[in-house]
Amino acid sequence: MLINVFIGALIFVIGVVIFLWLRYFGNDTTISCREKGFTVSVINKRKGIIVNDYAWEEVTETLYYERESPGENNTTTCYFQVKTENGVAFNVYEMKNFHELIEIFNQYTAHLPYFWEKPTGIFKTRYQKQARAIS
Repeated sequence: MLINVFIGALIFVIGVVIFLWLRYFGNDTTISCREKGFTVSVINKRKGIIVNDYAWEEVTETLYYERESPGENNTTTCYFQVKTENGVAFNVYEMKNFHELIEIFNQYTAHLPYFWEKPTGIFKTRYQKQARAIS
């Protein structure tokens, strides 16, 4: 009986340590879009706040991709990455307003030869790269 209490307490302590470690080393990324460009703010407990402003014309590539987690439950996480001439501006995973973010970047990066389209239907969730119509 005492060993079960010890094991339970050890698991609890390990869980708290992992939570605090992730909170300390994790980033909080905010993307603010406006008519002339977008701002990426990254808050990191160790490094402080990093703010970068970009014009829409600086975007050289957008990428939607998915990663499946290993294990029995096989959950899929969606990501959206934006690159500029200076490297990756941001790489975020699916969060609140994720689909709106992709739509905004589709709208304001008309200089790219493609956009990301989400197919309609119940079982279709993956965005697909579509060529823009040239006028």
